[in-house]
Amino acid sequence: MTALETYRSKVMELIGRGADETDALKAAAHLIADSLQRGEVLHVFGSGHSMLPAIDATFRAGGLAPVNLLHDPGLAPWEPTRVSRVERLPGYGNAIADLQDLRAGEVVVIVSNSGINPVPVQLAERVRRDGLTVVAITSRPHSEASGSRHPEGLKLIDVADIVIDTHAPEGDVTFTLDDGTETGPVSTILATTLIHSLTIAAMAELAGRGVRLPVLRSMNRADGDESNEAVIEPFRARLSREP
Repeated sequence: MTALETYRSKVMELIGRGADETDALKAAAHLIADSLQRGEVLHVFGSGHSMLPAIDATFRAGGLAPVNLLHDPGLAPWEPTRVSRVERLPGYGNAIADLQDLRAGEVVVIVSNSGINPVPVQLAERVRRDGLTVVAITSRPHSEASGSRHPEGLKLIDVADIVIDTHAPEGDVTFTLDDGTETGPVSTILATTLIHSLTIAAMAELAGRGVRLPVLRSMNRADGDESNEAVIEPFRARLSREP
């Protein structure tokens, strides 16, 4: 196979492994559905490239409106050198939580491929103490093969209430080129697939309960802007990056 065919095959294989996470997805979706039915919001977080799946779950056509991105500019993926330092700072996760409107009973989805850095782990610890549920989207293979950078040696898989495994391989590489170069990153693709699977499962459960779904339309469709304005309005004060 060519490198392109090999990469495509690896991606599809690993997306298929998502079927192994059905029970965890259903359990997390049930909690999210309960929270949204109470009028609460879903919170999502990631740092570096793990922020991309979290961003993709917010203000997304066909996605839930009440999704709040726990955004910190110091962790943005377009500043990789800065991120690599900031996400290792003990206590920074607590500072992120301090700046957010996080309420007991709500759900926080934390995306972290390795799950070994202090920021996502301490954020998870903090919000759990405050009565929120933590759902981790992370790679068990990578996490279990790596040492923790948390002061107490904890990893995200140790502190999350529900763990959804991306099955991304250690190092986020899936194959080797003829010259020995390791390549084929998949963590962002897999995490994005899983976070959308999670929200869609929550939507399906709410629809089954007869709850009107707070779902966004494409702003480039007829009446998209008007529809989205009406859907977002009840949650606007809770969303950190509202349009």
